[in-house]
Amino acid sequence: GSPRLGGLRIDGGHFVDEDNRIVLPRGINFSGLSKVPTSPDGATHLGGPKFYEHRDVSFVGRPCSLAELDTHLQRLKDWGFNLLRLVITWEAVEHQGPGIY
Repeated sequence: GSPRLGGLRIDGGHFVDEDNRIVLPRGINFSGLSKVPTSPDGATHLGGPKFYEHRDVSFVGRPCSLAELDTHLQRLKDWGFNLLRLVITWEAVEHQGPGIY
């Protein structure tokens, strides 16, 4: 059979849903300053502290806080988006250090 991606499958170069309808991906970057740490404040245009030392930075709350996540995702869905591109930095994945998740 065709490879499956969640409820979608590939049929001749198209994503197709369970009812054999062609699904057109409509995507957006979901970044919300994902490359800028929350602590110290990475807004370099403010002249604040630099964030060169990976042990002293935090990306928790990027691209948005967990408290706001459902609201943001529902808004994107309401606007017709069905695909998200998550923009991350490796420091956000391994924020405790290399190999520590």
